Amino acid sequence: MAPQEVSTWRGRAVVARWAHIPKVAGSSPALRYKKLLMALSNQKKRALAERMFIEDGDTAKYISEFLTVSEQTLSRWRKGRTGESSWDDRRAENLSAPHKLKEILTKQLQIVAEGGQSTIDADALAKISRVLQDVSSKTSVQVVLSVLKEFDTWMAEQEPELAIDFLKWHKKFIIHKASMQ
Repeated sequence: MAPQEVSTWRGRAVVARWAHIPKVAGSSPALRYKKLLMALSNQKKRALAERMFIEDGDTAKYISEFLTVSEQTLSRWRKGRTGESSWDDRRAENLSAPHKLKEILTKQLQIVAEGGQSTIDADALAKISRVLQDVSSKTSVQVVLSVLKEFDTWMAEQEPELAIDFLKWHKKFIIHKASMQ
C-alpha cells in the first residue's frame, strides 16, 4: 500500500496516496493533490464526483470546488446518462440502505459516547425503521404471482401431471394472498 499523507483543503481533511506523485521542494500535499486533480480527465472527475455525491454525501458546491469543475457541469452529471437513474435518486437509495443507516448510527453513538449531542432523532428513526421492516417483510401479490408463474412453467417441463396439481393450489394461494391485502 502506498504511503498516505493527510492535509487540509478548504477546511476538510484530505487523505491521499502520494507515492506516485513526485515531491517538489516547498510544495504542500494539498498543492500536489490539486495538480493531480487538474490532470484528471473529465470522465475520471465525473466518476469521482459521482462517488463523492452518492456514497460520501458531499454537497454539489463542495464537489465542484474540490474537483475544479463548474456547478453547471456537475448539475448535468447529476441528471445521469440516458437510461440510468439520477445521482439524487441513487443517493437517496444509498442513504436509506441498511449498511448506511448502521454507519450513521455508529457515528452518532461515538458522538454520544464522547459526551456530545446526537444530531438525529433516534426515536423517529426507530419508528421509521419498524415501518420499513413491516413493509419489506410483506411480499406483494404481483411478486407471488410472478414467481408462481415461473415455477409452474418450469414444473410443466419437468412433470406435467404434477404441474397441473400445483396450479390448482397456486391459484388458491394467490386468491388468499389478494384477500389479505
